[in-house]
Amino acid sequence: MNNIFLHFFSDFSALVKVNDLELGLLESSTDTLSVEVMGNQELLVSVFPISNKLCTATIPYLAKITVENNKVVSDCSLLEITDFQHTNFEIKLLAHNIQIKKKPILLDNVEVSKGIFAMLFDSGDFLLEINTKDKVYKHILSEEISNFKFSFYTENENNFLLLEGKTRKNQEYLLVLVNFFCNLEITADFIERTKTEITALNHQCDIAKHGVVQKYKLSNGHFVLSDEYTVFLDTTPHRPTDNQIIPWAFAEAINLGDINLARSYLENSLNKMLSDEHLLSFFGDYKEIKWNKYENEPNTLCFIFDDNPRIVKRYRFELINDKISNISELD
Repeated sequence: MNNIFLHFFSDFSALVKVNDLELGLLESSTDTLSVEVMGNQELLVSVFPISNKLCTATIPYLAKITVENNKVVSDCSLLEITDFQHTNFEIKLLAHNIQIKKKPILLDNVEVSKGIFAMLFDSGDFLLEINTKDKVYKHILSEEISNFKFSFYTENENNFLLLEGKTRKNQEYLLVLVNFFCNLEITADFIERTKTEITALNHQCDIAKHGVVQKYKLSNGHFVLSDEYTVFLDTTPHRPTDNQIIPWAFAEAINLGDINLARSYLENSLNKMLSDEHLLSFFGDYKEIKWNKYENEPNTLCFIFDDNPRIVKRYRFELINDKISNISELD
Protein backbone atom coordinates (compact mmCIF):
# COMPACT_ATOMS: atom_id res chain seq x y z
CA MET A 1 0.00 0.00 0.00
CA ASN A 2 1.43 3.36 -1.06
CA ASN A 3 1.19 6.63 0.78
CA ILE A 4 -1.06 9.01 -1.11
CA PHE A 5 -1.28 12.77 -1.42
CA LEU A 6 -4.46 14.82 -1.26
CA HIS A 7 -4.36 18.17 -3.07
CA PHE A 8 -7.14 20.64 -2.18
CA PHE A 9 -8.16 23.65 -4.28
CA SER A 10 -11.29 25.76 -4.84
CA ASP A 11 -12.75 28.72 -6.74
CA PHE A 12 -13.49 30.63 -3.53
CA SER A 13 -11.36 31.75 -0.60
CA ALA A 14 -11.46 29.35 2.34
CA LEU A 15 -9.59 28.07 5.36
CA VAL A 16 -9.18 24.28 5.18
CA LYS A 17 -8.61 21.79 8.00
CA VAL A 18 -8.16 18.00 7.83
CA ASN A 19 -9.00 16.43 11.20
CA ASP A 20 -7.12 18.67 13.67
CA LEU A 21 -4.51 19.78 11.11
CA GLU A 22 -4.97 23.30 9.79
CA LEU A 23 -3.74 23.08 6.19
CA GLY A 24 -3.95 26.80 5.51
CA LEU A 25 -5.77 29.31 3.37
CA LEU A 26 -6.89 28.99 -0.24
CA GLU A 27 -6.94 32.57 -1.52
CA SER A 28 -7.28 32.03 -5.29
CA SER A 29 -8.15 29.28 -7.78
CA THR A 30 -4.42 28.72 -8.44
CA ASP A 31 -3.65 27.89 -4.78
CA THR A 32 -3.27 24.27 -3.65
CA LEU A 33 -3.02 22.78 -0.16
CA SER A 34 -1.60 19.25 0.07
CA VAL A 35 -1.42 16.60 2.76
CA GLU A 36 0.16 13.12 2.81
CA VAL A 37 -1.99 10.24 4.04
CA MET A 38 -0.49 7.00 5.35
CA GLY A 39 -2.59 3.85 5.50
CA ASN A 40 -6.34 3.35 5.52
CA GLN A 41 -8.28 5.93 7.49
CA GLU A 42 -11.24 8.26 7.59
CA LEU A 43 -10.65 12.00 7.42
CA LEU A 44 -12.89 14.91 8.34
CA VAL A 45 -12.44 17.95 6.08
CA SER A 46 -13.55 21.33 7.45
CA VAL A 47 -14.11 24.18 4.98
CA PHE A 48 -14.48 27.74 6.27
CA PRO A 49 -15.21 30.32 3.50
CA ILE A 50 -13.88 33.81 4.16
CA SER A 51 -15.67 35.80 1.44
CA ASN A 52 -19.23 36.15 0.21
CA LYS A 53 -20.71 36.99 -3.16
CA LEU A 54 -23.35 39.67 -3.47
CA CYS A 55 -26.71 38.34 -2.28
CA THR A 56 -25.22 34.86 -1.77
CA ALA A 57 -23.71 33.39 1.38
CA THR A 58 -21.06 30.67 1.12
CA ILE A 59 -21.38 28.77 4.38
CA PRO A 60 -18.92 26.45 6.20
CA TYR A 61 -19.31 22.70 5.93
CA LEU A 62 -17.80 19.38 6.99
CA ALA A 63 -17.16 16.42 4.70
CA LYS A 64 -15.90 12.90 5.38
CA ILE A 65 -13.27 11.28 3.16
CA THR A 66 -12.50 7.56 3.27
CA VAL A 67 -9.01 6.42 2.27
CA GLU A 68 -8.80 2.68 1.66
CA ASN A 69 -6.59 0.51 -0.57
CA ASN A 70 -5.19 3.46 -2.53
CA LYS A 71 -8.64 4.82 -3.21
CA VAL A 72 -10.23 8.03 -1.96
CA VAL A 73 -14.01 8.39 -1.87
CA SER A 74 -16.60 10.67 -0.30
CA ASP A 75 -20.37 10.78 -0.25
CA CYS A 76 -20.27 14.58 -0.04
CA SER A 77 -21.40 16.22 -3.30
CA LEU A 78 -19.33 19.30 -2.44
CA LEU A 79 -16.06 17.40 -3.00
CA GLU A 80 -15.02 16.72 -6.60
CA ILE A 81 -12.31 14.04 -6.41
CA THR A 82 -9.97 13.22 -9.31
CA ASP A 83 -7.80 10.09 -9.12
CA PHE A 84 -4.35 10.60 -10.67
CA GLN A 85 -3.27 6.93 -10.82
CA HIS A 86 -3.93 6.04 -7.15
CA THR A 87 -1.11 8.17 -5.70
CA ASN A 88 -2.21 11.77 -6.13
CA PHE A 89 -5.81 12.85 -5.65
CA GLU A 90 -7.05 16.33 -6.48
CA ILE A 91 -10.03 17.44 -4.41
CA LYS A 92 -11.92 20.48 -5.62
CA LEU A 93 -13.96 22.11 -2.87
CA LEU A 94 -17.30 23.31 -4.17
CA ALA A 95 -19.16 26.20 -2.57
CA HIS A 96 -22.13 25.52 -0.30
CA ASN A 97 -24.23 28.56 -1.19
CA ILE A 98 -27.51 29.75 0.20
CA GLN A 99 -29.53 32.54 -1.36
CA ILE A 100 -30.14 35.59 0.80
CA LYS A 101 -33.69 36.79 0.35
CA LYS A 102 -34.16 40.52 0.65
CA LYS A 103 -36.81 43.10 0.05
CA PRO A 104 -37.25 43.46 -3.73
CA ILE A 105 -35.62 46.52 -5.22
CA LEU A 106 -37.18 47.89 -8.40
CA LEU A 107 -34.41 48.33 -10.97
CA ASP A 108 -36.46 49.32 -13.99
CA ASN A 109 -40.09 49.90 -14.95
CA VAL A 110 -40.87 50.38 -18.64
CA GLU A 111 -44.09 50.54 -20.63
CA VAL A 112 -42.89 48.45 -23.56
CA SER A 113 -46.20 48.71 -25.43
CA LYS A 114 -49.57 50.27 -24.72
CA GLY A 115 -50.89 48.69 -21.49
CA ILE A 116 -47.87 46.33 -21.16
CA PHE A 117 -45.34 47.09 -18.41
CA ALA A 118 -42.00 45.32 -17.84
CA MET A 119 -40.47 45.59 -14.37
CA LEU A 120 -37.09 44.26 -13.28
CA PHE A 121 -36.51 43.52 -9.57
CA ASP A 122 -33.47 42.52 -7.52
CA SER A 123 -34.53 40.30 -4.62
CA GLY A 124 -31.41 38.15 -4.48
CA ASP A 125 -32.38 36.78 -7.88
CA PHE A 126 -33.13 39.10 -10.78
CA LEU A 127 -36.87 38.85 -11.48
CA LEU A 128 -38.64 40.09 -14.60
CA GLU A 129 -42.33 40.80 -14.12
CA ILE A 130 -44.62 41.63 -17.03
CA ASN A 131 -48.02 43.14 -16.36
CA THR A 132 -50.76 43.21 -18.99
CA LYS A 133 -54.39 44.24 -18.59
CA ASP A 134 -55.46 40.84 -17.31
CA LYS A 135 -52.34 38.78 -16.52
CA VAL A 136 -48.97 38.87 -14.77
CA TYR A 137 -45.99 36.91 -16.16
CA LYS A 138 -42.77 36.28 -14.22
CA HIS A 139 -39.33 35.01 -15.20
CA ILE A 140 -36.18 34.62 -13.04
CA LEU A 141 -33.07 35.62 -14.96
CA SER A 142 -30.09 33.25 -15.09
CA GLU A 143 -27.71 36.21 -14.60
CA GLU A 144 -27.39 39.45 -12.70
CA ILE A 145 -27.30 42.16 -15.34
CA SER A 146 -26.76 45.89 -15.74
CA ASN A 147 -27.34 48.40 -18.57
CA PHE A 148 -30.88 47.09 -19.09
CA LYS A 149 -32.63 47.65 -22.39
CA PHE A 150 -36.14 46.47 -23.34
CA SER A 151 -37.48 46.00 -26.87
CA PHE A 152 -40.96 45.02 -28.00
CA TYR A 153 -42.32 44.19 -31.44
CA THR A 154 -44.93 42.03 -33.17
CA GLU A 155 -44.02 39.57 -35.91
CA ASN A 156 -46.60 37.29 -37.58
CA GLU A 157 -49.12 37.95 -34.78
CA ASN A 158 -46.59 36.94 -32.09
CA ASN A 159 -45.46 39.42 -29.43
CA PHE A 160 -41.68 39.53 -28.86
CA LEU A 161 -40.27 41.10 -25.70
CA LEU A 162 -36.48 41.29 -25.50
CA LEU A 163 -34.32 42.18 -22.51
CA GLU A 164 -30.65 42.97 -23.15
CA GLY A 165 -27.88 43.78 -20.69
CA LYS A 166 -24.37 43.15 -19.42
CA THR A 167 -23.46 40.38 -16.98
CA ARG A 168 -21.13 40.69 -13.98
CA LYS A 169 -18.39 39.17 -16.19
CA ASN A 170 -19.05 41.89 -18.80
CA GLN A 171 -20.60 39.47 -21.29
CA GLU A 172 -23.68 40.29 -23.32
CA TYR A 173 -27.05 38.94 -22.17
CA LEU A 174 -30.21 38.45 -24.21
CA LEU A 175 -33.61 37.17 -23.10
CA VAL A 176 -36.31 36.54 -25.72
CA LEU A 177 -39.92 36.11 -24.61
CA VAL A 178 -42.53 35.07 -27.17
CA ASN A 179 -46.04 35.94 -26.03
CA PHE A 180 -44.42 36.57 -22.61
CA PHE A 181 -43.00 33.04 -22.25
CA CYS A 182 -39.25 32.33 -22.42
CA ASN A 183 -38.05 31.28 -25.85
CA LEU A 184 -34.32 31.96 -25.57
CA GLU A 185 -31.82 33.09 -22.92
CA ILE A 186 -28.24 33.65 -24.10
CA THR A 187 -25.00 34.83 -22.53
CA ALA A 188 -22.16 35.42 -25.00
CA ASP A 189 -19.12 37.58 -25.70
CA PHE A 190 -20.89 39.13 -28.69
CA ILE A 191 -24.56 39.09 -29.77
CA GLU A 192 -25.99 40.49 -32.97
CA ARG A 193 -29.69 40.34 -33.79
CA THR A 194 -32.45 41.34 -36.14
CA LYS A 195 -36.17 40.64 -35.80
CA THR A 196 -35.72 37.22 -37.45
CA GLU A 197 -32.09 36.20 -36.76
CA ILE A 198 -29.76 36.11 -33.75
CA THR A 199 -26.01 35.40 -33.85
CA ALA A 200 -23.99 34.69 -30.69
CA LEU A 201 -20.19 34.37 -30.47
CA ASN A 202 -18.31 32.89 -27.51
CA HIS A 203 -14.53 33.08 -27.21
CA GLN A 204 -13.00 29.70 -26.34
CA CYS A 205 -9.85 31.13 -24.68
CA ASP A 206 -7.71 28.49 -26.39
CA ILE A 207 -4.25 28.83 -27.93
CA ALA A 208 -5.53 29.10 -31.50
CA LYS A 209 -8.14 31.71 -30.45
CA HIS A 210 -11.27 29.96 -31.64
CA GLY A 211 -14.73 31.35 -31.31
CA VAL A 212 -17.94 29.30 -31.36
CA VAL A 213 -20.77 30.84 -33.36
CA GLN A 214 -24.41 29.91 -32.80
CA LYS A 215 -27.07 31.14 -35.20
CA TYR A 216 -30.78 31.21 -34.40
CA LYS A 217 -33.54 31.79 -36.93
CA LEU A 218 -37.21 32.57 -36.47
CA SER A 219 -39.30 29.51 -37.29
CA ASN A 220 -43.00 29.04 -36.51
CA GLY A 221 -42.96 31.97 -34.14
CA HIS A 222 -39.86 30.90 -32.16
CA PHE A 223 -36.11 31.28 -32.47
CA VAL A 224 -34.45 27.90 -33.04
CA LEU A 225 -30.77 26.97 -33.40
CA SER A 226 -30.08 26.78 -37.14
CA ASP A 227 -26.29 26.53 -37.28
CA GLU A 228 -23.23 26.16 -35.04
CA TYR A 229 -19.59 26.34 -36.11
CA THR A 230 -16.13 27.49 -35.05
CA VAL A 231 -14.19 30.45 -36.41
CA PHE A 232 -10.83 32.04 -35.68
CA LEU A 233 -11.02 35.38 -33.89
CA ASP A 234 -8.07 36.50 -36.00
CA THR A 235 -7.49 35.75 -39.69
CA THR A 236 -5.35 32.69 -38.97
CA PRO A 237 -4.98 30.47 -35.89
CA HIS A 238 -2.39 31.43 -33.30
CA ARG A 239 0.22 28.68 -32.97
CA PRO A 240 2.37 27.83 -29.93
CA THR A 241 5.90 29.19 -29.99
CA ASP A 242 7.09 26.51 -27.54
CA ASN A 243 6.96 22.91 -28.83
CA GLN A 244 6.09 21.71 -25.31
CA ILE A 245 2.69 23.40 -25.77
CA ILE A 246 1.95 21.55 -29.05
CA PRO A 247 0.23 18.54 -27.38
CA TRP A 248 -2.10 20.93 -25.54
CA ALA A 249 -2.89 22.88 -28.71
CA PHE A 250 -3.57 19.59 -30.51
CA ALA A 251 -5.94 18.42 -27.76
CA GLU A 252 -7.81 21.76 -27.84
CA ALA A 253 -8.28 21.45 -31.60
CA ILE A 254 -9.66 17.91 -31.20
CA ASN A 255 -12.01 19.06 -28.45
CA LEU A 256 -13.41 21.79 -30.72
CA GLY A 257 -13.71 19.42 -33.69
CA ASP A 258 -11.21 21.42 -35.77
CA ILE A 259 -9.72 18.45 -37.63
CA ASN A 260 -7.68 20.53 -40.09
CA LEU A 261 -5.94 22.40 -37.27
CA ALA A 262 -5.40 19.17 -35.30
CA ARG A 263 -3.80 17.51 -38.33
CA SER A 264 -1.44 20.46 -38.77
CA TYR A 265 0.22 19.41 -35.50
CA LEU A 266 0.79 15.79 -36.66
CA GLU A 267 3.77 14.36 -38.52
CA ASN A 268 2.89 13.13 -42.05
CA SER A 269 3.17 9.39 -41.32
CA LEU A 270 0.83 9.70 -38.31
CA ASN A 271 -1.60 11.80 -40.34
CA LYS A 272 -1.85 9.04 -42.94
CA MET A 273 -2.59 6.41 -40.30
CA LEU A 274 -5.50 8.23 -38.60
CA SER A 275 -8.92 8.87 -40.11
CA ASP A 276 -11.00 11.88 -39.07
CA GLU A 277 -13.33 9.59 -37.11
CA HIS A 278 -10.39 8.00 -35.30
CA LEU A 279 -8.97 11.38 -34.37
CA LEU A 280 -12.28 12.62 -32.97
CA SER A 281 -12.85 9.47 -30.89
CA PHE A 282 -9.25 8.64 -29.95
CA PHE A 283 -9.34 10.09 -26.42
CA GLY A 284 -12.95 9.17 -25.70
CA ASP A 285 -15.59 11.25 -23.95
CA TYR A 286 -13.34 13.20 -21.56
CA LYS A 287 -14.44 16.21 -19.50
CA GLU A 288 -11.20 18.08 -18.89
CA ILE A 289 -7.50 18.16 -19.76
CA LYS A 290 -4.64 18.90 -17.37
CA TRP A 291 -0.88 18.78 -17.48
CA ASN A 292 0.71 15.74 -15.86
CA LYS A 293 2.25 17.66 -12.96
CA TYR A 294 2.53 14.76 -10.51
CA GLU A 295 5.05 12.68 -12.46
CA ASN A 296 8.32 13.29 -14.27
CA GLU A 297 6.86 12.38 -17.66
CA PRO A 298 7.66 15.09 -20.24
CA ASN A 299 5.08 15.84 -22.94
CA THR A 300 2.22 14.01 -21.23
CA LEU A 301 -1.35 15.18 -20.74
CA CYS A 302 -4.01 13.91 -18.36
CA PHE A 303 -7.49 13.39 -19.81
CA ILE A 304 -10.10 13.39 -17.04
CA PHE A 305 -13.29 11.33 -17.28
CA ASP A 306 -16.48 11.86 -15.31
CA ASP A 307 -16.88 9.22 -12.63
CA ASN A 308 -16.94 9.07 -8.85
CA PRO A 309 -14.12 9.69 -8.24
CA ARG A 310 -13.15 11.14 -11.60
CA ILE A 311 -10.47 9.04 -13.27
CA VAL A 312 -7.45 10.05 -15.36
CA LYS A 313 -5.94 8.55 -18.49
CA ARG A 314 -2.42 9.73 -19.29
CA TYR A 315 -1.09 10.11 -22.83
CA ARG A 316 2.51 10.67 -23.89
CA PHE A 317 3.22 12.71 -27.02
CA GLU A 318 6.45 12.21 -28.96
CA LEU A 319 7.57 15.06 -31.22
CA ILE A 320 9.89 15.30 -34.22
CA ASN A 321 10.65 18.73 -35.68
CA ASP A 322 7.72 20.37 -33.84
CA LYS A 323 5.28 17.72 -35.09
CA ILE A 324 3.60 14.95 -33.07
CA SER A 325 5.00 11.63 -34.32
CA ASN A 326 3.36 9.25 -31.82
CA ILE A 327 0.70 9.20 -29.09
CA SER A 328 0.64 6.41 -26.49
CA GLU A 329 -1.41 5.80 -23.36
CA LEU A 330 0.61 5.28 -20.18
CA ASP A 331 -0.23 2.41 -17.85
